[in-house]
Amino acid sequence: MAGVKDDVWLHSACSSCVNSDCPIIVHRVDGVIEKIEGDPDNPHNFGKICSKGHSAIMSLYDPYRVLHPLKRTNPQKGIGVDPQWQQISWEEALTTVAAKLKEVRAKDPRRLFMGSFDHIVMHQTMYPWAQAFGTPNLLLVGGAWYCGPALHTALYLTDAQFHSEIDADYCKYAILFGNQMGGNAGSLSTTMGKKMADARLRGMKLVVVDPILTNIAAKADEWLPIRPGTDGALALGMLNVLLNECGIHDAPFLKNQTNAPYLVGPDGLYVRDSETNKPLVWDAARGRAMPFDGSPEDPALEGDYEVGGVLAQPAFQLFRENVRKYTPEAVAEITTIPAEAVRRIAKEYGEAAMVGAKIVFEGQELPYRPVAVNQNRGANAHKHGTVTALAIQLLSIVVGALYVPGSHMGLNVVGPAKYDWSWEPEADPDGMVLTPVSKAFSLYDHSYLYNFEDRILEPPYFAGQVKWPPDSPYFKELYPLGLGAAPVLEVVLSQPEKYNPPYVPEMMVLSRCNLMMGRVNPEIMAGILKRVPFIVVFAQQLDESAEFADIVLPDAHVLERLDFCSQMMHITESPATGHWYFGVRQPVVPPAGESRPWREVLLDLARRIGMLPELNTLMNFRYELKEPHKLDPDQEYAWEEICDRWGKSLFGPEYGIEWFKQNGYLVFKRTPQEMYPGPFLKPKWPIYFENFKRAGVALQPLVEKSGLPVDTSDYEGLLDWRPCPSYEHRHGEYDLYAVNYKLPMHFFSHSPQNAWLNEMGERHPYGYDIMVHTDAARRRGISDGDSIRVESIAGKVQGRAKLTEAIHPECVGIAGNFGGWSRGKPLAKGKGVHWNTLVPLGIEYVDGISSNLDACPRVKVYKA
Repeated sequence: MAGVKDDVWLHSACSSCVNSDCPIIVHRVDGVIEKIEGDPDNPHNFGKICSKGHSAIMSLYDPYRVLHPLKRTNPQKGIGVDPQWQQISWEEALTTVAAKLKEVRAKDPRRLFMGSFDHIVMHQTMYPWAQAFGTPNLLLVGGAWYCGPALHTALYLTDAQFHSEIDADYCKYAILFGNQMGGNAGSLSTTMGKKMADARLRGMKLVVVDPILTNIAAKADEWLPIRPGTDGALALGMLNVLLNECGIHDAPFLKNQTNAPYLVGPDGLYVRDSETNKPLVWDAARGRAMPFDGSPEDPALEGDYEVGGVLAQPAFQLFRENVRKYTPEAVAEITTIPAEAVRRIAKEYGEAAMVGAKIVFEGQELPYRPVAVNQNRGANAHKHGTVTALAIQLLSIVVGALYVPGSHMGLNVVGPAKYDWSWEPEADPDGMVLTPVSKAFSLYDHSYLYNFEDRILEPPYFAGQVKWPPDSPYFKELYPLGLGAAPVLEVVLSQPEKYNPPYVPEMMVLSRCNLMMGRVNPEIMAGILKRVPFIVVFAQQLDESAEFADIVLPDAHVLERLDFCSQMMHITESPATGHWYFGVRQPVVPPAGESRPWREVLLDLARRIGMLPELNTLMNFRYELKEPHKLDPDQEYAWEEICDRWGKSLFGPEYGIEWFKQNGYLVFKRTPQEMYPGPFLKPKWPIYFENFKRAGVALQPLVEKSGLPVDTSDYEGLLDWRPCPSYEHRHGEYDLYAVNYKLPMHFFSHSPQNAWLNEMGERHPYGYDIMVHTDAARRRGISDGDSIRVESIAGKVQGRAKLTEAIHPECVGIAGNFGGWSRGKPLAKGKGVHWNTLVPLGIEYVDGISSNLDACPRVKVYKA
């Protein structure tokens, strides 16, 4: 926009952290951005943005941005190997890429692997593009190893949603497990920052369970430094105190909205009706068993009942007896949290739940449960992490603190009822909750969820059988309840001759995901990438993964591109804001150099390889486009026109893309049922996981046949804590845990390349250093500022010691995803420490349910 004289404020949305998409207004003078601010009129972020959003201007004008298509001229690939880039035209680049895509599609489309952590483009365009192409292999997204599988599997089962939060407006007692909610980290960072601060001023008690004294832990009433990997034991111990010592639970909620009264036989499976095959409950009022949906008057939660010659008990009784062994004293031995604290926190939480209380909200009487438990990757990024995450979730369910004022909340489990594309949870054949699906605003919708008009019930629903032999190179068939098996993919691809996968990738297309930095030891990933014949990377910087590319395509900055309804991951984020909002991210400056938005390049490539009919048909379906706004299968459309049709189809003919550009976003009020849908939901929540038991029975012979060390011990109806590998090997030479944590100002491996964020990292007291507890340092003769090495069985790193008591004494702490080495990121090069190098890779380290990779490696620490 050089030469253009203007002085304007433009509506857009930030995406510097990927998660929140905060509405912003951008001040542009003479074509140059002068200032970025939060939009003060939007209920999502209260006119505020975080440091990452403010600093977007620095990444936009980074002098090291990739601005032209590049072709590799050096056939050798490896860490530190110069690709010897040659600048080429877009036409040459796209012709080359299209030819390779055609070749792969003709041979076997599954051999194309795609990866991104750009949530919006990933969900809106990459998924239907990949499905049209014919590949299901979209498993290389950034968080697929550490933050996602266990957590999201558990949340789908117990929230019916991908993410969760708390209703801080009404909460009186909150517990955070491995979570920095309110500390300008994670999803909803600005929203929850203000809400948590307001709640604390109002008197909400906050307890944080974390090995590290994070920003939010420092603001809490109580910090419980826990031994890594033992959060599940703590949650089960608290459940024992609630149920068996205090007698606190929400009986009406458990009877009517969970499977607590379902009768379970000696085999661990539901006792079922002989005619309908539906699970039975014991109706105490009628004195007989009946199907769960047969309108029982008083479903029993306790007792022993003979049904059809089978002795059965309600799931609640089995659950309560199972947690009895997790006494506070036993939990203290496992977690290092004193028994007194376990017992006291559980009792305080149970009393604060106010079981049976009601509140009137906008004329609607609702249950009032002003307690909330929330978790993130710190608690469950371990082997057995799914069970840990579920145990933490059950703290909310047993007291009925789910989707009601003051409670734990999933994000938008129901949609806006005023539109015909709204959504709400469905029930599986046993009455249990399934994730609600809106095709237009799906939250975690890989191509396997849809076969056009037919809904396919996929994980975490289990239909009763496991497909074999495998048709995926990551053996997803051995993880039937998980959302993917990303770590297993790298295990297999690192030793294809050992595991003999059905096929291997012949081409990769990557955008905004740095596989070299975001996985385990870079040498392993380098070996995998060197085996892929052709790699295309959409890049803003020549990062560590781009150095392995054959073609690099310059990607537009988020402030240079158009995204419609960019808040699709969270819609309006916090339900308790009282509003829905749907917004636009419009380009506020034109793309620099020859960069192009990668979404629009995908659309161009679809035309070049003859894939438009399939893609347009899928986008019609995915975006729920209605006549006269449907896409003609044979016509090429610009992305802006697709957005225009999408807006008009969703919201009405007056809400085209120009309306959104002028107004920024559409806002309207939620109903009480949309804000607090808990009492109105029909499907039931689980406290007993019979689907796990059935899956385990079906899976075990296939695991034995495969010869792979897949751990099936967690496939039980009742939850039990099991030690992760690091806990089992906590004695000996590797006597400390290396834990990873997030800094508020950093999110990705490229963050230190941003000059403002890098300066903040350098000024942070721990930022780029290695946290070592003062006692552990003293025993090793380490002083503050010493150069030290941290070594695991997988690798070793070096950095500067920062002595502190703000960490569990058995841990060293390494922040972020730092320690990069790429020449294309000179400011970030060598900043911080690469924690991932320390993480062992192997199927024996993978969670048997979700495929989550264990993320608390055992290490030894010594002076360099």
